[in-house]
Amino acid sequence: MSRSSESKTLLYLDADIFLDLVRKRNEDSITSFNDVKKGKYDALTSAFTLLEIIENEQKRIFEEGKIASQKQYFNEDKIKIPQRDLTSEELDSVDVIIEKEIYQPYVETGRIEIAYLSENGWNKAVQLQTFLPISPDDALHLAMALTSGCDVFVTKDSRLRTIASQNFESYIMGFSNPKNIEYYVNIVKKARKVVYE
Repeated sequence: MSRSSESKTLLYLDADIFLDLVRKRNEDSITSFNDVKKGKYDALTSAFTLLEIIENEQKRIFEEGKIASQKQYFNEDKIKIPQRDLTSEELDSVDVIIEKEIYQPYVETGRIEIAYLSENGWNKAVQLQTFLPISPDDALHLAMALTSGCDVFVTKDSRLRTIASQNFESYIMGFSNPKNIEYYVNIVKKARKVVYE
């Protein structure tokens, strides 16, 4: 993707930012989505992000049912896929959440593009996984951002941000805080201005 000095900064939105939006749990992330909705930034995420959101919402619904019926505490990390015994109505409710919170306001309006890894992207993910101490999920997200020409990677994962910042000199990692995103966007704009002058 060729970017001119006049084009908007392209953000890559990590899955944790979408979970903030869906669960209405972080005002900074919600403000960042509002900025995207207003057209302040172009944004992109991976189809893999949708898989992660669906999985996390299925875990949440399953665990909330366990809490209600057995008075157990919620521990999302301990839920295994085979243990999730969800009804078709519960599975449909996740689809409704994705449609209402992500597709209608962002994807269908063209504010966020859902991108798919190319062969080059998969090769990049394997390379990242081989040489960096990150999860396969993070390798896929980074590869998608790198091969799609994203300018700023927006995440709440401080470990991923640190590792990626140390390994990608020209690649900018931002947190979901709108001021932080604006700071990195301005760096990108200044760098582009120098290149195109």
